Amino acid sequence: MREFLSKHCYDCHANGAKKGGLDLEKLSTEMTDRPLVANWTRIFDRVSQGQMPPATEPKPAAKDTASFLAAIEPRLKAADKRLRETVHRRLNREGYQNTVRDLLGIDTELKHLLPEDQQAGGFDNNGEALAISAELMGQYLRAAEAAIDAAIVHGDRPKTVTFTVDPMNEIKKDIPRFFGLDDGRSVIYTTDKGNYSKIATREKRTPVAGRYRFRFPVATHASAEPIVFNARVSDFDGLAATNIDLGYFEAEAKPKTVEIEAVVGARSAIQFFVLDLPTWLNDVSSGKFPGVGFGPVEITGPLYAQWPPESHKRLLGDVDLKTGKLEDAEPILRRFIARAFRQPAAEEEVARYLSLVKGRLAAGRSFEASLRSGLAAVLCSPNFLFLRENISEAKTRISDYELASRLSYFLWSSMPDAELLECARQGTLHEPAVLRAQVERMLKDPRRDRFVSDFTGQWLRLRQIDATTPDPKVYTEFDDFLKFSMIEESQGFFRTLLEEDLSIRNFLDSDFAMLNRRLAKHYGVEGVRGVKVHKVPLPKDCVRGGVLTQAAVLKVTANGTTTSPVLRGVWVLENFLGQVVPPPPPNVGSIEPDTRGATTVREQLAKHRTAASCNVCHQHIDPPGFALESFDPTGGFRKQYLRYYVEPKNADKGWGKVITAGNVDPSGQLATGEKFADVREFKRLLLQNEDRFAHCLTEKLMTFALGRELGFSDRDYVDGVLKSSAANGRGLRTLVHAIVESPAFVAP
Repeated sequence: MREFLSKHCYDCHANGAKKGGLDLEKLSTEMTDRPLVANWTRIFDRVSQGQMPPATEPKPAAKDTASFLAAIEPRLKAADKRLRETVHRRLNREGYQNTVRDLLGIDTELKHLLPEDQQAGGFDNNGEALAISAELMGQYLRAAEAAIDAAIVHGDRPKTVTFTVDPMNEIKKDIPRFFGLDDGRSVIYTTDKGNYSKIATREKRTPVAGRYRFRFPVATHASAEPIVFNARVSDFDGLAATNIDLGYFEAEAKPKTVEIEAVVGARSAIQFFVLDLPTWLNDVSSGKFPGVGFGPVEITGPLYAQWPPESHKRLLGDVDLKTGKLEDAEPILRRFIARAFRQPAAEEEVARYLSLVKGRLAAGRSFEASLRSGLAAVLCSPNFLFLRENISEAKTRISDYELASRLSYFLWSSMPDAELLECARQGTLHEPAVLRAQVERMLKDPRRDRFVSDFTGQWLRLRQIDATTPDPKVYTEFDDFLKFSMIEESQGFFRTLLEEDLSIRNFLDSDFAMLNRRLAKHYGVEGVRGVKVHKVPLPKDCVRGGVLTQAAVLKVTANGTTTSPVLRGVWVLENFLGQVVPPPPPNVGSIEPDTRGATTVREQLAKHRTAASCNVCHQHIDPPGFALESFDPTGGFRKQYLRYYVEPKNADKGWGKVITAGNVDPSGQLATGEKFADVREFKRLLLQNEDRFAHCLTEKLMTFALGRELGFSDRDYVDGVLKSSAANGRGLRTLVHAIVESPAFVAP
């Protein structure tokens, strides 16, 4: 090892030279701690990938490189295994909310009661990032009490009422100047970008909280083309108002009735917002302007399939809370503990929580209050909050109950259902045929959409879609419907590959996209109708296709006003090519776009790369970023940069106009020498190196599935998954199966 390093590496990384902060002469070969393992792993990867020694230096003989790597590999594997700590995973916010809702059968939102989770390895279900504290336990107790409150009901079934509210009653005084009437429908001609619409049912609101059905007729006015509208529910409680988005719908020239069901709070009203119309019209009394008419809204609720509701029956059975006794608490707790802990209830556990109820009863508290204490304690137990696994050196695989949980939190972000637990009880879940059948069943279940949204939300960073807002002066067409459509496209694309088992090559480039009318207009693709995204063939040589050119990805990798090749380049390297990009040295200035347009980012980066220490990273970072410069912060295609120019005579008012600020140059050259002219050619180069992307995606999925970062000792597992997947066509569904069937998935 030392001979190879001395011959090929010491000139840059020893004898006083410490490029990249690495002094190989002083680097211990003992690999006794994590930083040492991380450093040697980095060295192994750089040498094996041909990145070191750099292209400017003589290359070592292939046999010398192979000998060097063979000497390091077994030592790294052993050290990584030895140093890895067993960390029990706590439920993250998503997993907690899904689990409690599935456990109790409730619709209540609980996520807001818990703090945001930290990430490790790119995901927030990583056990090492999920610490716990006394304060967090207090929040878990409040969330548990809120969940039990939602599950238990009292008294007679609330009366389900039906009443009708005509939006016209609120706008009478503004007809016909600002609103119109068309066959009994109240017509709105403008787009309101706020949270308040006069076309609403505020006149009579929902009497109590619960699930309600809203039915109303709708049709376009003076428009043969469909017009999209948004429905929302609000309680209009000032700054504390709760607003619930019910989705986007299309109105057409032919009247139709729209029906929506949603869980809403007391004193709530539905209101309507029309899109793609002028934001202001002085007088619409001529009736010639296009608009959307909404008829009287029929509201029915609260709706219950049964009384007591399923949540109450599931938790308490037939026990009457008013007359319940200690002996009634025992079967309730036994049943609840088994489901909450995701395995049969141990007698000592039942006794522990029953003694808590007994103590409260002895102190004079009511049966319900005493039982609630026991139930809340179960929901605050480590056996509920953690995916605990019985680890010992003698075990070669986890138990079937533990496997059921590992599988369900991978594909459903929630607890195992009755069928999974029954397979675990029978001891057959680990059998290949049974396991494969269960994965297929789970991927056909609607709950798999949690996997789609949770994984893409973190891998593609879709959760950051609201982190920035495109400059409204420059990107005037950006709106909430476009933002909604962006997320739907990226999630729909992943879902389609999963459902149809399409090749993961499609992530790099595809001949189709998941579009609706709004997104197709943004992309310049003609002939697409409807609000719901669906599979649309792309024109030949279209710049779209794959994930890198999806608007959501392009938005979350921009800052709202400008784009940065560096930010986008790092995103591509880390999320598509699996390359860890170290942070820049502290004394290196940042590269920011020149908003005056005097110098381009490309020019600044060219100067930046003249420093050898900067070029080491930027030769890899910049090319992908340059390719994506063809897209603005909203994901729109561009050939020129735009900026907002404030006219000097109106500087005090900030008035100005949008002007061009130079041509976009999307060309580049990869560190390996290949050149590309634009994003189309860049994607072709990525396809030629498909294996690298497959490796990266496999590692991302396995990290998410296992809830821990992968180490050097996991590389054989990753290679096994890759071989299995490649042998079966590299479909995304096939890849998921290969991960579940891997020894890593059942390893303690």
